[in-house]
Amino acid sequence: MSWWAAAVALASAVAAGWSTALMHYGASGAERGARAAALARHVLAEWRWRLGVAASLLGLALHAVALHLGSLTLVQPLAVTALFFAMVFRDLLDHRAPPRRTVVWGAITAVGLGLFLVGAGPTGGDDQPDGRAAALLLGLGAAGAAVALRAAARFPVHGGLLLGTAGGIVFGLMAGAIKSTTSVWSAGGELLMSWPLYAMVAVGVTGFLLNQHIYNRTRLPESLPMLNLVNPLVALTFGVVVFAERPSGTALSLALECGGLAVVLTGVFVLGRTADDGPQRSAIGVEPARERRA
Repeated sequence: MSWWAAAVALASAVAAGWSTALMHYGASGAERGARAAALARHVLAEWRWRLGVAASLLGLALHAVALHLGSLTLVQPLAVTALFFAMVFRDLLDHRAPPRRTVVWGAITAVGLGLFLVGAGPTGGDDQPDGRAAALLLGLGAAGAAVALRAAARFPVHGGLLLGTAGGIVFGLMAGAIKSTTSVWSAGGELLMSWPLYAMVAVGVTGFLLNQHIYNRTRLPESLPMLNLVNPLVALTFGVVVFAERPSGTALSLALECGGLAVVLTGVFVLGRTADDGPQRSAIGVEPARERRA
């Protein structure tokens, strides 16, 4: 295992958590269901949202470095801890101490993270992506995300769950596209002539726009649990299928890794469901959009 990759991945999660807290604050201030143009005007006028964009870019850069240093099966499970940091930063911005339940489940997630890191051993695999397998997964993922978005519009009662699923698919694919791009670059290939770069840009822009849509249309406890479950599962599938990543440790280390991952995903799921502590908060401690005017 690359400890540098793990450290940079956690730093990326901290930056992403800060970004989520700031950008959700900015986007949720618009009227729920606002059209794209109105939402864009609103968020561009919000300095917190612009600061969130800067934090998002920093997190993305750190994520790319982590994926360059380590495997998808190591980096992506660490990335989902951004939810815990987002909740803590949201409370700090509101000058409040995090709720006890957040602290407890954050500690449980940290224990799972420790088990995962202790068990994570060297991961075998190919240095270069399998282009055909990647194209197949990208196509299937795009179709799956489109179906989830369509279903969210048709069945609004399950909108948060379905939007979270779509977001998880897109962000899992984005991790795979970033890993593919850094692999081509490290091998000295013609980056501008390679498909991973353009796939990364397309998926990245889609993910950014979808994120704003999710922030505006749903309360985060409705969408984040599923997003944070689907995201690493899609990325792990990408790593196994496209890069032939395989764990190569002992049975004990594999058990620790899988058990730790299960604890991390459970903790993140519960944290997402408990992000709505308090009747007057829409998500991560943010007041309902129609009542708050910052």
